[in-house]
Amino acid sequence: MAVEFKKWLENRHDVVKEWKEKNKKDVFGCLCCITPEEIIYAADALPVRITGSSEKLEMVDSRAPIYACPFLRSCLDLAGRGIYDYLDGVVIPNACDFTARMDYWWRKLVPRANPAQQGVELCPYVLYIKHPEKIGGEMSFNYLRGEYRIFKQHLERRRGHFKPISDDMLSNAISVYNEHYGLMEQLTQLRKRGLVSGSEAFEAEFASLLMPKNEHNELMKQYLGEVSQREPKDGVRVYLLGGGVDQISYMIYKVIEECGGNVVYEDVGVGRSYFGRKIDTSKPPLDAIIEHRLDVRCPHCITEDRFPEDRFIFARDRIEGANVKGVMWFAPLYCECRNLEYPFTRDRLKEVLNIPALYLEHDYTLEGIGQLKPRIETFMEMVKS
Repeated sequence: MAVEFKKWLENRHDVVKEWKEKNKKDVFGCLCCITPEEIIYAADALPVRITGSSEKLEMVDSRAPIYACPFLRSCLDLAGRGIYDYLDGVVIPNACDFTARMDYWWRKLVPRANPAQQGVELCPYVLYIKHPEKIGGEMSFNYLRGEYRIFKQHLERRRGHFKPISDDMLSNAISVYNEHYGLMEQLTQLRKRGLVSGSEAFEAEFASLLMPKNEHNELMKQYLGEVSQREPKDGVRVYLLGGGVDQISYMIYKVIEECGGNVVYEDVGVGRSYFGRKIDTSKPPLDAIIEHRLDVRCPHCITEDRFPEDRFIFARDRIEGANVKGVMWFAPLYCECRNLEYPFTRDRLKEVLNIPALYLEHDYTLEGIGQLKPRIETFMEMVKS
């Protein structure tokens, strides 16, 4: 089963295009985990994660700042080269300052006109969601409800005619996604027992961002049954924080494993690493999805606390019970979100849990990630001693 997950990870464009041709359904690209995938799924479309590439940049330098996230620059370059032309829409939330500008740049690099009435597109090709930076309180909830209603209406009109997304359709999507979150929790417990390495777990989870969740759920059930029979195998237990982690930059997991470590939990903006709980099925489905997304503890978001204590608590709750010995920040160049949270959270981890931290910055290249190995080896030796 691990081979099937790896196939989706390594051949993501080809397998998604094959799925689209076979099923005759729309595919929407998503740039961040705060995208309400459940609404896209309920609209009978496939949400897939947009990722970059290790290929040389060709178009983006003349259109976007050089001093910006290399991961997002790579994604934008692929769009301009037509690699993502198979997408029927692109969903961009303001997850960080540069991501928010991707709305403009994607429209410029990939101009596409959709059906319109009186000069207004019924469903724009690029759909921008203004996710509130302050995630607590009734005002934030009501604001995001308005954003999701607009998003939902766009999806309902995407074919040039109105096809409603009912509460029953949303509830069915929530059921599928809750099953996914439950399976990811089972995977997390197996990782804590040393039965699954961090890199293998990432491949299994990342495949879920490229294929329908119901299909991935069935594969996961078989996979969990297989790996639960393994003998434990563990290294120095690491908690990984980072951004822009995909099929390229996840090589950091393998480098850590080569140095005698193993990532047993992470906060890298991918699936289960952010969504630590299921969606509440006792509430109206759209409200429940909104509440779920507002509970994402993203370093870009803030609460009432003027210090990022919330980010420390998020890390602490995941570290406890996992016997973590070291924490690593793995931030892409110019990532203001990770850089701003690092000093405070690093100090709190040391003060409260006596766990050391290592800061790693990368340029989103395999060569750059490989060059981090000596620092990781030194950190591992320090942790062991």
